[in-house]
Amino acid sequence: MVGLGFVSWFQGAHIIVTPEDGIYGWVFTRETIYPYLEDIPDAQANWIPCADPGRYRPCLHGGTHEVKLGFKHVLERLSCLARNNSIYVVANMGDKKACNSSDPRCPSDGRYQYNTNVVFDSEGKLVARYHKYNLFVTEKQFNYPKDPEFVTFKTSFGYFGIFTCADILYHDPAVVLASRFQVDTILFPTAWGNTLPLLSAVQFHSAWAMGMGVNFLSANTRNSTLDMTGSGIYAPDGPRAYYYNTETENGHLLVTELSSRPRLSPDYPAPVSWNLYASSIEQLPSNDHYFSGVVYHDLFSFTELTQPEGNRTICQHDLCCHLSYKMAEKQKDDIYVLGAFDGLHVVEGEYYLQICTLLKCKSTELSSCGQPVETAQTRFEMFSLSGTFDTNYVFPEVLYSGVQLAPGEFEVLNDGRLVSRTSTSKPVLSITLFGRCYEKDPPHTDQVCFEIKTLFTFNLTNIVKNGLAGFHSRSCEAPAMLPSQPLLHTAVLALAVLQALASDTFIAAVYEHAVILPDFTFKPVSPADALALMNKNMDILEGAVKEAAQQGAKIIVTPEDGIYGWLFTREGIYPYLEDIPDPAVNWIPCTDPTRFAPAPVQERLSCMARNNSIYVVANIGDKKPCNSSDLGCPSDGRYQYNTNVVYDSEGKLVARYHKYNLFMSEIQYNYPEEPKAITFETPFGKFGIFTCFDILFREPAVVLVSELQVDTVLFPTAWMNVLPFLTAIEFHSAWAMGMGVNLLSANTHNLSLQMTGSGIYAPDGARKYYYNMDTEDGHLLMAELAAHPRLSPASPPAVNWSSYALSIERPSPNPHEFGGLIFHDWFTFTDLTAPEGDLHVCQKDLCCHLSYKMAGKTEEVYVLGAFDGLHVVEGHYYLQICTLLMCKSTELSSCGQPVETAQTRFEMFSLSGTFGTNYVFPEVLYSGVQLAPGEFEVLKDGRLISKARPTKPVVTVTLFGRWYEKDTLKPPATTSNHQPSRDVTVTEAAYN
Repeated sequence: MVGLGFVSWFQGAHIIVTPEDGIYGWVFTRETIYPYLEDIPDAQANWIPCADPGRYRPCLHGGTHEVKLGFKHVLERLSCLARNNSIYVVANMGDKKACNSSDPRCPSDGRYQYNTNVVFDSEGKLVARYHKYNLFVTEKQFNYPKDPEFVTFKTSFGYFGIFTCADILYHDPAVVLASRFQVDTILFPTAWGNTLPLLSAVQFHSAWAMGMGVNFLSANTRNSTLDMTGSGIYAPDGPRAYYYNTETENGHLLVTELSSRPRLSPDYPAPVSWNLYASSIEQLPSNDHYFSGVVYHDLFSFTELTQPEGNRTICQHDLCCHLSYKMAEKQKDDIYVLGAFDGLHVVEGEYYLQICTLLKCKSTELSSCGQPVETAQTRFEMFSLSGTFDTNYVFPEVLYSGVQLAPGEFEVLNDGRLVSRTSTSKPVLSITLFGRCYEKDPPHTDQVCFEIKTLFTFNLTNIVKNGLAGFHSRSCEAPAMLPSQPLLHTAVLALAVLQALASDTFIAAVYEHAVILPDFTFKPVSPADALALMNKNMDILEGAVKEAAQQGAKIIVTPEDGIYGWLFTREGIYPYLEDIPDPAVNWIPCTDPTRFAPAPVQERLSCMARNNSIYVVANIGDKKPCNSSDLGCPSDGRYQYNTNVVYDSEGKLVARYHKYNLFMSEIQYNYPEEPKAITFETPFGKFGIFTCFDILFREPAVVLVSELQVDTVLFPTAWMNVLPFLTAIEFHSAWAMGMGVNLLSANTHNLSLQMTGSGIYAPDGARKYYYNMDTEDGHLLMAELAAHPRLSPASPPAVNWSSYALSIERPSPNPHEFGGLIFHDWFTFTDLTAPEGDLHVCQKDLCCHLSYKMAGKTEEVYVLGAFDGLHVVEGHYYLQICTLLMCKSTELSSCGQPVETAQTRFEMFSLSGTFGTNYVFPEVLYSGVQLAPGEFEVLKDGRLISKARPTKPVVTVTLFGRWYEKDTLKPPATTSNHQPSRDVTVTEAAYN
């Protein structure tokens, strides 16, 4: 909470701001938040709820039961807080507004629900009501207002405006209030999850106040689990008081004095021309030492500060950043870089940024630059940072070690330089000019519009007659041409030959590759330079192919992005792409390389396969020209696809797959118009193929297995491990078991991005897997698999996932339940307080049941958890999860946070749940991120049980359910380079 007294008034605070979500929290569905809402009238109603509580509550007449009990509604109580203490009170709560079918926008439940700020004056009168305009991606319980609201009110101590959390990153209403309405002070309830290095709460909010020239009262929620802390009272020339504390769980009150009308103050900062100084500097020649790095999913250009003092320049697109600096004494373990970013941020929202930053890297490895860092050792004698900004909205940040501000130690000059006034009093984490180009933002929209895509159905008659050519997006469409009877007979004969030659088993290989990444450039490299880089990676891959073939492997899978990496703009990746034809052309690039456009990568991959008599699976980029006659054609006249290719042992192209579910950062690629289920037959089984993020969705992954009945799935991936449920080896092995299919998973290897974990998985468990966070080397895996696992006597029986759990009477509510977050999803937990027992926990329709016995109870804390809901962060997909997991510490608030090691062994466990889906994936993860092949099984009644005493300490035991029917609709293919998304802020989690 923040409160303040103003100049010319006595010492007592005249206004207090409380946090967003401060009255009831933040983890709700649309239905469950409803009892917490009240109908909040317009402030023009001239209403004092404390003095007239029944005016807008028709149910309260005279002596109702509520009045007799002394019951007070939220608005009444807030009003009385203000009135009884003669202070303005600012609070955040929920507003409900009834509507009906005459309003075409009216939600189906007949009401609007708004995230709302209210202000009561010192008499208790409602003087302001604001509906949050820029909702964060997780705020599904609320509606967007139709239009932005510019809410202001006047007091005897200045002119005030108000908005909430995510709003601060957008033009409306935040900038309008400060620039057009000229308010003196902004009131800012927030629930801000800190995101270093640039967007911690105290850092960015104080910078916004300076950049906009206003007072800013920021009240944050306090929640250490979600890294939420950081409140402050900020003036245009710097912070007056602030609070940042990750050590305790207590709240904190800040009170200080501010100027009521800062623009009239003699200390008010002068106007700044943000690009004046930087534009006067002659552009330096190209820097040979630049490299790239990611800061919260944005690709920055960096150059290292190799000397203890000097001048550095780094450019990206139209932004050039200039730094003059002198370190007091360079600490050898502290690596600093100058960075630039000029582009559209597209992850959880879409907003255009121009950023110049001096920042400390996490380690001495340059690959760590941009990762969160909280401590440093190096002080600076001086610094001067400037940039050629295209915007007038630039926010200056200086952050010291320990996430501390630097009040009074820096200033912004009229020419746009951010300079130190004296030697820094503490070691430096970052010095930043954070620019927002609002005019380059995509248009604001109040809902994500999805195209209703045609169901991808398969007409079995067409398949029999036409093979793959018989697949149509609409099953009612007739095939363009039927094959002749001789051709049909030939196809049947070919299938018969394949079956006759078929093997019962085969040796499979996957290679986890440490990709050689290209140097970052501002403009696309030449085709020759691109090919040189790709050949370096293919040299390594070819060595793995040869080794696998020599040891008898029939097929090898290499990783997604394994030939040229992943950090590209749409323009930057173009020299690496080739035009990949449809496999129906019957082409062997190795023997006929000039048949199509130049394709040196395809030729080399084909020759790897042909020369070693092995099937080769690789991931590259496909380009397809288009023109204005195609309404979906991108503005640059081409489609670009993330593509898997397969070459048979003769070097022939037998499969091409365009990734359908792009990850949020893959802005260099287009979405295919429709999902394609790609299969091909071999003497050792029927194969399907998809890529990385596809595995979390129904199409094409589930279709390949459930409808097309493939034996083995080929899975190139670039998978970043996310504990406790989504490490690569853990989830991929579970998916193979749940789907009853072989899965060959080849991951990239990059320690800075937590990328490792490849495997060869069968329906009954992992055959071979690899997880290594200690070395930077690649690794080849080989194992024998059944060619037709469904025909194997070891094939697991069909499972009714809810059978056992439904036979148990639904338990009464558990008084020991508590909530916790796992990767942004709100779980219901109950802790295992005894060394053995039976526990139950429910959420919505999912009840999870656990029987367990520990070998010996340690100080480690374990919980049983349930989640039944829509995951909405980096994608929209419905989950039902039952999990036994170890907490990070003995504090229950740590449950759900990533844990890699444990000490507690279990004698036995049995986990089950009342799942509404048939797609459930069983996971058992041991200490050290190790699998448990052969040590557990799934019974036909849906119980995941230990076969014998587990051999290692347990990190998690999980049933991970996917309810595809409850997913939101797939977004349409789009001519932009990224998936459509809401305009929302980077850092709001849900509650602080």
